[in-house]
Amino acid sequence: MNLETLKVLVVTDVAADAAQIARLLADHFEHIETSTIESRFIADFERVQPDVVVLAFTSLERAERYSLGLYRHSEVVHSLPHRSIVLCDKDNVHRAFELCRKEYFDDYVLYWPMVFDTPRLAMSVLIAGRSLQAQRDTPNAREVAAHARSISQLETVLDDRIEVGRQHADALERALQAAEIEASSAQPRPAAPAAPSSDSATIPDAGLDVLPAFTDSFELDVGDVPSGLDRPTQFAVTPQEDVIQEAKLRVDEAKKKVVPLTEWIGGLKADVKPQLDAARQLGELAGRTPPLIVVVDDDAFQCKLLERLLGNSGYRSIIAHSGAEALAVLGRQPPDLILMDVALPDFNGVELTRRLKAIPRFAAIPVVMITGHSERQVLEASLKAGAVDFLVKPFDREILLQKLARHLAP
Repeated sequence: MNLETLKVLVVTDVAADAAQIARLLADHFEHIETSTIESRFIADFERVQPDVVVLAFTSLERAERYSLGLYRHSEVVHSLPHRSIVLCDKDNVHRAFELCRKEYFDDYVLYWPMVFDTPRLAMSVLIAGRSLQAQRDTPNAREVAAHARSISQLETVLDDRIEVGRQHADALERALQAAEIEASSAQPRPAAPAAPSSDSATIPDAGLDVLPAFTDSFELDVGDVPSGLDRPTQFAVTPQEDVIQEAKLRVDEAKKKVVPLTEWIGGLKADVKPQLDAARQLGELAGRTPPLIVVVDDDAFQCKLLERLLGNSGYRSIIAHSGAEALAVLGRQPPDLILMDVALPDFNGVELTRRLKAIPRFAAIPVVMITGHSERQVLEASLKAGAVDFLVKPFDREILLQKLARHLAP
């Protein structure tokens, strides 16, 4: 990322700390702003729209509250990718590491009470900026994997369509064979004798009721009749026979065209083999990126069970114990599916689902509601809010996996 355009926001409730950190970073970055008044934290974030947020609170709990409050109350944070760096003291390093591991924050720096490594913070901001730029330049991994899984179905779809085309070609060939047999077995009626005339003889159209299109008057000048032939037998070719011959020619011509069509259908898969191989490889790559599921539930025991079950079934999972925590997690990494509890300590799960569906980044993510109640109004409200399905506690493992497979299918 261009350091000249990287925007850094230092957030703390101690003005002196904000000024010190801003001076430290000013040697490396041009756009640095501070936010020190709690009542303006959200407004400052939305005004600056930073790429990197440095949380310089003296306690990790205070930094957590800021982050969760930001995702709960800000109207732009969900559509503004950014990175967060939390400062900590030596007694809270392990806690800071755990929060970063769970993706509450993106990085931590040991800063209090003394800065032993002055460039460390600037380096962390720089790494965060590069990571953010890489995210902006690279397609979303979840979307790429979803498209790859869809493309991997190409061979199956193509096989189905080839089989349909082959059936149509076979039906056409059978119809042509039947037409050929019918044309070959047709016996033309003998021409009716013409009444003598001094100038011309006319062949009447009687007896050609089978071929009405060709029953118009057919005249032949008597002078064209060779001498020595009796007039009643002189017309060996009738309009009906002409039609039969024409039909045979057209059937033969159509049959010649069916042959290359059948050959094309048979060779189509060989012609697109390189593309099919690429689609197959994409499917294999997508299989190496397990779907990510965010579990939003305040029941710690339930979350542990789900985390273990999902891990054993080939899914990745992130746990959020509240609505605000879920918003923070989603802001960092959109999942493939959300398991949403209805009863949360800070949000109603139905309302949170409705809010997520109103945000373009999250609108397409399927939400499966988890509820301990099966009242009809709860289920109807969940579906109306945008949920695609629901699970009633205690739910069956196989039912859960079936629903996940259904809603995660390409």
